[in-house]
Amino acid sequence: MKIKTAVFFLCVILFSCSKDNNPNVILNGTLTNCPINATCTYNYYEGADFTGYNQLVRGNYRVFAYNSLDQNSCGPNTLLYFKISLSNNYFDISSSQIAKGQLTAYIDNCPCCMYFTQVGYAKPIGGEIKGKKTDANHWLINAAIIFGNTSNNAPVDTLIVNQYYTLTKLP
Repeated sequence: MKIKTAVFFLCVILFSCSKDNNPNVILNGTLTNCPINATCTYNYYEGADFTGYNQLVRGNYRVFAYNSLDQNSCGPNTLLYFKISLSNNYFDISSSQIAKGQLTAYIDNCPCCMYFTQVGYAKPIGGEIKGKKTDANHWLINAAIIFGNTSNNAPVDTLIVNQYYTLTKLP
């Protein structure tokens, strides 16, 4: 009886302490698709940063870039940057960090949209971004970014991106 009990507890301990051996686990939900009639890129850059004008430059961070380019020349184009330390293999950017603008840069260009006249300039006001390194050249990023207008921070849109980002050389 003692041997059966010991074997039972050993099995329970071994199975309950298993590591996550699947590097492709989705952190939150399923992989998202690019918006209809758009082309998207999901890249990250080592040894990078971005300027106040949202341009990639050499720096001391890992910068992730989401770019959604509408195929219609008059449609919306979205570019979202966020950065983390080069030493991290996992990160979680909080809603307050996004709202303070500490880690994100955002461009939403829509030449023919009435969006801007209705709500003013949109900016990230909250949400969460999680990332997990899956191999030497890929990160799984799960982001839900809430955008609000600059005049009163009222939410106007949410961008959800759950995708694998690929290491790319700086331009």
